[in-house]
Amino acid sequence: MAPPAAAQRKIGSGVKLLIGLVGLVAVFAVYYLFFYSDLSSAINAAIQKENALKADKASAEAAFTAFSKDSQELEKKKAKARDFNKVLPESSEIATFLTAVNQQAEVAGLKVKTVAPADEQVQQFYTRVPVRLEVSGRFHQLAKFFAGVGRLDRIINVENIEMGQPKAGDNEETILQAKCLTTTFHTNVKPAGSVLPGAPGAPPPPPPPPGGPK
Repeated sequence: MAPPAAAQRKIGSGVKLLIGLVGLVAVFAVYYLFFYSDLSSAINAAIQKENALKADKASAEAAFTAFSKDSQELEKKKAKARDFNKVLPESSEIATFLTAVNQQAEVAGLKVKTVAPADEQVQQFYTRVPVRLEVSGRFHQLAKFFAGVGRLDRIINVENIEMGQPKAGDNEETILQAKCLTTTFHTNVKPAGSVLPGAPGAPPPPPPPPGGPK
């Protein structure tokens, strides 16, 4: 039988060990309640926020890609609209038309004697803008003038060419007098608002007038 003193020492050691274990558990409990749980919640919130940001980034990239594609398509439609407007403008632009014709006459070396705009002729989709011209020059100059007018972006028809009696000019060159009817066109179809040709809601393009696009 163990002495009473030794038994008391064993009981005291067991109590101290139990108290130490209880204290250690309490420390872990306090750490978990006040530190680990808050840190775990913060980490989970950060992960959720990161996932949301990734989803927003993917959505923004998709939207930017779609925007870039739409912008490129819009620029193509604008370019087509500008080209179409050169060929068949929305107004008669008679001054621009006469300037273009006069430039071709100067390049060819012709003398423009008379320019007489006639009444416009309204059709269903387009309007004819006739202008009577009388020019004089050598035969090859007349041919160069008619060819130059045919190469212009805008549709211009040359009709009813009448050649007068040839006359002797300077240096014994033969000068011809020519009368003709030059006719250009402008569209009667007005796109609603800023809707471009070919875009949803835009009216169908008019059929080309006589002479067709260049």
